Amino acid sequence: MDKKKQSTIQTELEIETILKDAKGKILNHKQIFSRLENAFDLKNADAILPILNSLSEKNSIVKKDTYKFVIPLKTQSVEGIIDITKNGRAFLMLEGLDEDLIVEDSYIKLLPFDKVLAQVTKKNKVEVIQLIEHSQKVFVGVLNKKNTYWFIEPDSMKFKTPFDIKFSSQLKVGLKVGFKILSYPKDSKYPRAEITEIFGKQGDHQTEMHSILAEFGLPEQFDKEVNDAAELIPKTISASEIENRIDYRSILTFTIDPDTAKDFDDAISYRTLENGNFEIGVHIADVSHYVKPNDTLDKEAIKRATSVYLVDRVVPMLPFNLSDVICSLVPNQDRLTFAAIFEIQADFKIVNKKFAKTIIHSNKRFSYEEAQDILNLKKGDYYQELNHINEFAHFLTKKRFEKGALNFDSPEYKFVLDKDFKPISMQLKLRQDTNRLIEELMLLANQSVAEFIYTQKPRQAFVYRTHDEPSETKLLELKKFVDKFGYQLHIDNEISLRKSMNQLSKDIEGKPEQDIIQSMCIRSMSKALYTPNKPSHYGLAFEYYTHFTSPIRRYPDVIVHRLLYAYLNKKTMQETMEWNNELLDNACKHCSKMEVTASEAERASIKYKQAEWMENHIGDVFDGIITGLTDFGMFVEIKQYKCDGLIRLNTMTDDHYNYDSNLMAIIGTRYYKKYKIGDSLKVMVTAANKKNRTIDLKIYSEFKDFKKDARKNKSRQR
Repeated sequence: MDKKKQSTIQTELEIETILKDAKGKILNHKQIFSRLENAFDLKNADAILPILNSLSEKNSIVKKDTYKFVIPLKTQSVEGIIDITKNGRAFLMLEGLDEDLIVEDSYIKLLPFDKVLAQVTKKNKVEVIQLIEHSQKVFVGVLNKKNTYWFIEPDSMKFKTPFDIKFSSQLKVGLKVGFKILSYPKDSKYPRAEITEIFGKQGDHQTEMHSILAEFGLPEQFDKEVNDAAELIPKTISASEIENRIDYRSILTFTIDPDTAKDFDDAISYRTLENGNFEIGVHIADVSHYVKPNDTLDKEAIKRATSVYLVDRVVPMLPFNLSDVICSLVPNQDRLTFAAIFEIQADFKIVNKKFAKTIIHSNKRFSYEEAQDILNLKKGDYYQELNHINEFAHFLTKKRFEKGALNFDSPEYKFVLDKDFKPISMQLKLRQDTNRLIEELMLLANQSVAEFIYTQKPRQAFVYRTHDEPSETKLLELKKFVDKFGYQLHIDNEISLRKSMNQLSKDIEGKPEQDIIQSMCIRSMSKALYTPNKPSHYGLAFEYYTHFTSPIRRYPDVIVHRLLYAYLNKKTMQETMEWNNELLDNACKHCSKMEVTASEAERASIKYKQAEWMENHIGDVFDGIITGLTDFGMFVEIKQYKCDGLIRLNTMTDDHYNYDSNLMAIIGTRYYKKYKIGDSLKVMVTAANKKNRTIDLKIYSEFKDFKKDARKNKSRQR
């Protein structure tokens, strides 16, 4: 077989794998081309169209139009994880698929997070063929007892039954515990479980935070072996190591971070060059110098993959001696860094870029607020330098948005806790010029590293932070949604979509519907993830993007540092890390998964504190906005505190209400009153449940004109 034919067959097989992995999602030829690993002989995406058309003619794939192709999900058997909703419906979660599939009636007793083999029967529906295994993850619940019978009541409302356990003298009613499912015996009414850990008394703050980490499989403490390995790392830097780096210790360098930050993984250097240009260096903690491939610290770091941020604590990826001491770019100390360095003209055009290992000595540790005060007052430490960097950052922002970057900043709130960890207030996290200054420089460094690697010949294996364009289905739903508020969204092509999305962002600023429309826009976007295959980032409008700037708290950045340094020194991934492409791909998938898990744990801790906060507001009335609808109720965001509560349909006593999925509305059967996502209303807090992390609400309204309004609604319906 000649070489060209062999290459075509290999590309065909790879295309089929890409479309199978897409789980029924339609991909265009550009998306397929960007995911090909072995297409270096093909110059551009158009070159694979003959191959795609040939596969279509052989019925290996389905051609939807000139440029779009798919392998329908219903032709495949799939492995997935079972998810069960609060009302008992079962869904199948597939990796890489945004929407879960409905599980039809099955002979198998299913529990949440069971792994199963299923056959796709029709659109969005599957039939379970085989139970592969019950979940091995740890669940959380509370011990209880009836007569002499001991059992666990699971925290998660996904479980509809308690769990049998074996009695032990350690057991006390009200203890919160971690447990694993052992079996679902045919002769028993309830599944059997084994207690893996006792956290403490239910409702105690420390107990609840520890149980959240256990619920999501996130270890809080490091094993002694890992801590010992970190403690053995010397704090001094050898003269030979300094000789191998560019010395920036005499050049102005500073950090800008949150006031509460403990680890500082990025610093900025600034100087004017002899030719009149200026130079900005983005210096990143050189974690990869200390954490070597496959050593004890590395194995722990890749397992954790990310630091986790709960409401009251950080659970770090690296032990304290690394994250907060040796690698942290504290002021007035020599530190090893890996830098992206930019030479910039007076008109802000970047004329030179380089990437190099450096050593720095930070002159100043700014908080965002301190640096902002200096900019506002136009005086203080390093005002001229800060101001010039800020002007450059504004230029970068403007340039990004001109290229079509999306501009949807959602407001973020943080809890202020007292000494007993009780919430005493909620504060809006302000985003000012100094936040954006650091953000823009980090984006510049990340984008520049990705572009440098991707454009090398031959192309080398790497980790990219990719963000796909949104699906047509989600865009159509978003368009219908914003239409209801009188706004326009043009989805005909990418350019018009980007322009209209950013115009929408400007139009809704300061309006009552701003938060809900921003939230719906974000929901319509694809999820960002790590991959070795695709360098582009849709939301940022970057053709190339990676994560280089936070190796203290993100493992993908550690991989990026290792690979970048290897390629700068003409070495391969195999020589540097003893990895192949498959191991790199698996690491990307693991890191993407752990990022989602960490985010879910963070949300769980916030929801717990929100419920605790709202316990003090039972009976209080707030302005709210409807953010979600189901057949059992309406989710409403309390605007003042940015937390969601549920109005159950059975508490709405002025009529009998049903959810109409076609109209996407809750509608009264007698008076035809209608509630839709985005509607504003007043709500009363009726209950708050810390155990379930839920808040119950009721509509608070006056009914004097209700019947007159209802008659109008009824006549409109006719």
